[in-house]
Amino acid sequence: MHIIIKYIIIFLYMSPILSYSEPHQYKAVYSFSLKGIEFANSEHNLTYDKNRDEWCINTISYTVNIFSLKEDTRTENSCFTFHKTNNKDLNIPLLNGYLGFKSYHFERIKSGEITSIVSKVINSKVVSILNEKDVRYDDSSKLDRLTAQIFGYALGEINISDKGRERKYTFRHIRDDKIKTIFGDTNVKIIKKDIVNNKRSSLIWYSTDNNHLPVMIEQYRLDKLMFRATLKSFED
Repeated sequence: MHIIIKYIIIFLYMSPILSYSEPHQYKAVYSFSLKGIEFANSEHNLTYDKNRDEWCINTISYTVNIFSLKEDTRTENSCFTFHKTNNKDLNIPLLNGYLGFKSYHFERIKSGEITSIVSKVINSKVVSILNEKDVRYDDSSKLDRLTAQIFGYALGEINISDKGRERKYTFRHIRDDKIKTIFGDTNVKIIKKDIVNNKRSSLIWYSTDNNHLPVMIEQYRLDKLMFRATLKSFED
């Protein structure tokens, strides 16, 4: 089942609200499934470093149940600033006077082979290094895909550094709803994320009762559902 290896965290959204919920420290675990069969989990940990004045989201995603027989583990780390400040002081791309991209790291271990990507800001531009040798310069991106997953409900259209690739994401508010989650009856905003010139899209359910935490995500390739990610545990 080749598509099962396609899992990874994707929590983005679309709507030009330009108003963010204050980030808060938490731990969350998401269950990935397809046709009712769970094949992976993804652990998320958002923390704040007071000395560095930065927020960092750390994730690890891995196969479970019978699918764990085939190794496929992915880790992502993204650090960002969140406050009104002077972009010249930080020397980093700043979005809407609040969000500032600082660094990103991705690593995947599949069947013993390691793929790594490191992105950082040099002279106010995003520079990505793939497997320690392929250097890519990004003149347009303001955030990486992991930070965008947190604030997607307020981003609208934005250029994103997607694992070393410059891409344009669009986030559109579909509707508000109320669904059953681990929190009980939960008010949500349903957001559709599209990647320009790409076949992939996502629907994301953001909980307006819980600081816009993503509680469910569905990823599609054209109109075909590839997986559903559901929040299974949360701790703040």
